[in-house]
Order: sequence, then structure tokens, then C-alpha cells
Amino acid sequence: MVKALTAALAMALATFSQQGATGEITGKIGLPDVRVVIQADGETTSTTVTTGADGRFSAPKLAPGTYFVSFYLKGYRYLTRSGVSVGASSRAQVDVTLEKEPPDAYGGKEPMTLAMDKLFAMVLPGEVPLRLETEFGDFYFVVDQKRAPITAANFLKYVDAHLYDAGTFHRATRPENYNTILPNRPMMNLIQGGINPARRAEGFPPIPLERTSVTGLKHVAGTVSMARGTPDSATSDFFILLDDQPSLDFGGKRFDDAQGAAAFGHMLWQTRVVRDIQQRPVTGQNLTPPVEIRSIRRLSTPPSRSRF
Repeated sequence: MVKALTAALAMALATFSQQGATGEITGKIGLPDVRVVIQADGETTSTTVTTGADGRFSAPKLAPGTYFVSFYLKGYRYLTRSGVSVGASSRAQVDVTLEKEPPDAYGGKEPMTLAMDKLFAMVLPGEVPLRLETEFGDFYFVVDQKRAPITAANFLKYVDAHLYDAGTFHRATRPENYNTILPNRPMMNLIQGGINPARRAEGFPPIPLERTSVTGLKHVAGTVSMARGTPDSATSDFFILLDDQPSLDFGGKRFDDAQGAAAFGHMLWQTRVVRDIQQRPVTGQNLTPPVEIRSIRRLSTPPSRSRF
């Protein structure tokens, strides 16, 4: 009887110990100061660590479960590894290699007159090229009248009415200010702008949502898309992505209704300005102060294409 009780007690203690045990995620990236965000599947909270001078990281005391591990470093493409399994008293090894962001077109140094002389035909039929002027420089993008006719026509109405003159880029998201909720809302890098606040009463009615399942456009780095709440609520606010976001395509769950956003254009020459705006000071996700949009105008002669 004593032996049986002793064995039962030992088993209970072992089970209790196992239940309270934690695991660890470690890895090698080969770069210092990489921000590593570790989040359990289905949870909203996360653990953040940083790689040391040797390019390694360690996140101890993790409850057993399945994790997403995301890696962020300015100048490099962000990366996420999903399905990382952590057991009690075990260690999961996650080694990755980060890729550098592609350089800006011509390093942001080529004269605009030279860019205008290059391959005008690369702006496809149905695309309308535009120049957006800010205090930090100009950049160029197209809206796609052929594949997103409703959204493109709406945006061009605001452009032609000069309602974006004295508008602002008022929002920027990046790793330190975005509340990642995996798996549906991964980290997102963007800037968002809108019309002159003093002229908001001159705006046009909301437009129907042109789903990416219909247009065939995708939310990839450099995409210009409309901000929305309910599916048919887009008016004048738009955003520019600095990374790929399939969660914004039709069927993605960044919006709870899985209808996605309305991509309607993409960036052209001179993307450095967009990155500069995204890195301006913020309060939460609000650019502080907002960055003025001096104007958006159609271009009579299209510049050559240079994607993000």
C-alpha cells in the first residue's frame, strides 16, 4: 500500500511539474538589432526580444503551444514563420535569413527629365499616371481605370476637383506602433492620406467596393488602395503599402467580413519619399504632425515604371 501511494504521489508531482514547465524559442539571424516578435496562435499579446551582436536571439519561459515568429529590421523585408511548436521543457530553433529591401529607383537621384524620357509605353493602356507633391518630395503612381473603373473614377474626381490640395498623410503603421493579431492581422507597413480637412463637405458619396476577386489586383508592396469601414464606405482616404498584405485581398480576414479592400493603383518612380513619410514621428499611428499633400495632378506624359 505504501509503495502504491508513493508511486501515485510521484506521478502526480511529475504531472504537475510538466504542466508548469515552459519552453524556449531561439534562433540565429546573423544580424544585430533585429526585432523578434513571438505570438501564440489565437493570442493578442506577444513577447518581443532583439538579436544581440552575434545575431542570435532567445525567448525563454514560453507556455507550450504553437507560435508565430516575426522578424523586423529597417532596410530589410519583414518575415514571419508560422507553426513553430514549443513543448514543455523543450527548445524550438528558428534560423532565418532576412532579405534587403530593393533599392529605390535610381537611388532617388535621377533627374525627373531623364526618367520622363524612358519607356513611356510601360504605363499600360487604361492606367492614368499621377504626381503627388509633398514637403519631403514628389512621388508618382498610376490608377487603373481598366481593372478598377469605379474606384479609379472616384479617386480622379477628387484629384480633378483639387480636393487633395492641402490634404495630409495622417497615419503610418510600422512594427513599433501596430497591434499585430495573428493569424488574421499580421504586421503591416503603410501610409494613409486624405483630402483637405477644411473641404471635407465637398466630398462625394461613398462608392461600392471593387473586390480584388473581381479586379484581379493584389495588395502587394507599392499598391495604392482605398480605406474603408463597411464594404461600400470608401470615399477619399487612400493608403500605400510598403509590404505585401494578402490579408487585404478578398477572402483575407484583416476585415472581419473577408471582403478585403479595393486596390486600384500602384507606385511608379521615386519610392524613397513614401518610406521617409512612414518613418516620421507618430503618436500611436497618427503622424505628428501630419505630412501635407501639396497637390495630386494627372501627368500628361507618363514616367517610366519602377515598382517597389
